[in-house]
Amino acid sequence: MIRTSFFISLILVLGCAEGVKTFPTTGKVVYKADGKPFQGLIYFEAVKPPHTRSMAQTNVDGTFSLSTVKEGGGAVEGEQVVRIDVDQTDEAQIKDKAKNIHPKYLDFATSPLKVKVEAGKANNFTIELDRPGQK
Repeated sequence: MIRTSFFISLILVLGCAEGVKTFPTTGKVVYKADGKPFQGLIYFEAVKPPHTRSMAQTNVDGTFSLSTVKEGGGAVEGEQVVRIDVDQTDEAQIKDKAKNIHPKYLDFATSPLKVKVEAGKANNFTIELDRPGQK
């Protein structure tokens, strides 16, 4: 059920992205301080217009595979800003959001996380997060 609602959200967020060339994009989200995996949502937004977005729900071990138009399809080529959030269908995560995610990661405008998706490359990224209270 959670996966179904996730992909319905994906279709609503990315509905106009059909026909966009994407490249497989995978990785892992971990906390910098201890290497523990982050569970929640990860979004990539292309820096260049039309600012195409890709998203994924991380697995228990923090790994992810981004989707844009189709599940696991990846992200568009180019520099991407990365945003992190909790799983909006998990009440416990929503309640503990402030304990688990530094506020700077919650918005594309404030997130310092950037990656570059390249054609013909592996595009496997390790995203390291500061915990709340760390700079």
